[in-house]
Amino acid sequence: MDFSAPSAEGDCLDCLVAMPVAVDKMRANSDTAHIPGSMMARTRDAFAAVGRSKDNDLRLVASAAQDLLYRYVAQLTIMDKYTRFYVNEVVRYFFMQLSAHGVRTFYILDNALREDRFKAVLEIFGLAGISTTTPRRDGKDWNALQQRLRATLEAVGHVAYIEPDNEVNYLDAAQILAKQSVCVSTFRYRTPEDSQLEVVAFQVSPPRP
Repeated sequence: MDFSAPSAEGDCLDCLVAMPVAVDKMRANSDTAHIPGSMMARTRDAFAAVGRSKDNDLRLVASAAQDLLYRYVAQLTIMDKYTRFYVNEVVRYFFMQLSAHGVRTFYILDNALREDRFKAVLEIFGLAGISTTTPRRDGKDWNALQQRLRATLEAVGHVAYIEPDNEVNYLDAAQILAKQSVCVSTFRYRTPEDSQLEVVAFQVSPPRP
């Protein structure tokens, strides 16, 4: 899908695509109310429009979401209250909308990250309502890591497995786990500047009767 063309699915992603501009405007206007509220309203309306469409496919939206957030963090130069507020309110609301439509996401990231950038990724993802699992913080035993991923995918609905260095390599195992799960899973091993992304799994829960 070409998200640059007008579409209900593309509109769902506006809050992520527009995040750098929105946060800059919040900072310039000392605004933690109007801009976030407006973006959440647009997100709500976009998901409602997709829900009314017979041909909707939120898997396409979900496949882009976590990677857009990661690429934003990779380019981040200011981490302040406006950044945190937008992510905690607007981006978290976006992922809640995915969950409400039966869509779970599982992001697998294999990029070298220095410590400050690594901490920023963990913080921003956490504020967005994404549970992170990483050998750097959670230990290097794959059995324990995969149990954590399974449990948090079930409980939270959105997870990220992050390997920021080459101390271990569980990337194949993580992809197998994603394929065994009901989720939309993507894998980034290229630099953040590269727009290419590998889709690992493309499943959603059946709609409730």
